[in-house]
Formats: sequence, structure tokens, C-alpha cells
Amino acid sequence: MKKNLFAAVLIVAASGAALPTLAADAELCLDCHEPAEDWAGMSADELLAESKDPSNKRHKKEGVLDASDDELKAIIAELMPK
Repeated sequence: MKKNLFAAVLIVAASGAALPTLAADAELCLDCHEPAEDWAGMSADELLAESKDPSNKRHKKEGVLDASDDELKAIIAELMPK
């Protein structure tokens, strides 16, 4: 019985660590966005503000709103059209 409890605790702990990592994954953005089209003409600051908009239900669901500004800036820099 203790082994099952220990395994459950490990799974919960691993899930808690994995979710913030998923929120900062640039590939997750590409599921919905085509940066060259969706972000054309926008500055990095505009993209950051838009990504933190609490009215965006998809961003809320995917954990984007939980990502730090630094994580989002890194994703924006990686994906932003040149």
C-alpha cells in the first residue's frame, strides 16, 4: 500500500513540474499560430501583451498565462518573423 501512495505522490510531483515547462514550449504556440502571418507587423512588446491577455481562453487553458514574462519573451524571440 505504501508503494502505491509513494508512486502517486511521484506522479503528482512530476506533473506539477511538467506543466510549467509545457507552458513555455514554443512548439505549443505553433499548434495555433503561424507567426509569419499572425504576428506580422507586431512588436515583441505587443506580442507579450497579447499573450498575457486574460480574455484569451486558449492561452488560459494551455497555461500560457502562467508563464513568466521572461519565458514568453524567449518564445517570442525564437518564433518572431525576421
